[in-house]
Amino acid sequence: MQRFSTYVLGVLLLGLSAGSMASNTSGVHGPSVKAGEKSSQLRIALSPSDEDGQVDNWAYRAHYQHAFNDEFRGRVILQYRDRGDLQFEYIRAEMLYNFKKKEVDGMWSSGLRFDIRARRSDSPEEFAVNWTNQWDLSNGIRLRGIIISAWQFGSDNADDGTALETRFGVSKKIGNGLTIGMEMFNDYGTIGEFGSFNSQSHQIGPMIGGTIGGMKYEFRYLAGVSNGTRDHNLGLRFNKSF
Repeated sequence: MQRFSTYVLGVLLLGLSAGSMASNTSGVHGPSVKAGEKSSQLRIALSPSDEDGQVDNWAYRAHYQHAFNDEFRGRVILQYRDRGDLQFEYIRAEMLYNFKKKEVDGMWSSGLRFDIRARRSDSPEEFAVNWTNQWDLSNGIRLRGIIISAWQFGSDNADDGTALETRFGVSKKIGNGLTIGMEMFNDYGTIGEFGSFNSQSHQIGPMIGGTIGGMKYEFRYLAGVSNGTRDHNLGLRFNKSF
């Protein structure tokens, strides 16, 4: 198992030398569910313009989540965007099923998250399935890897086929309540029509998180490493448990 963990860490670190869309408010979420958990979160993201004629892209996201037991957790998300004017972007409902708990002497846990998203005006709706995995290694190191399949519907603008994304994260607790890490987001497009690396969306960057005033915070920077996304993305989030 230790050899397997070392292999996974190596794969992730290689991938991190290679992250999704502008104003990325997404995260590399884990599979764990704790009975009775309740929390709310605010996320703010900014992708500055890369060239003349572009506008800065802001995104604002708020969500509330509630664990029904130690296996299922629901979440409701509301997101707005500002690309010159503030507009509603989408509302999304999620259900996470933590089907594989970490064993006492183990390190791997896994879950499935089901998402349904309703967008503004004539933008297509979306259904997605996330397979999320987490490995808790020694010395406070944590690895996460996610595979996402998504399908659009309900609009003439909906894409045909299955869209594929992956996300990876590695983090380490460094004391004083601080956590540092790296995250990567990859949006490949529709299966069978992936195109070149530069036509896809890939982002990677560092993060740091901690606790202040009884509230968790996280700051993240993502660099666009393909032509399918903007060069810079800044993110800030605050999480409050109840």
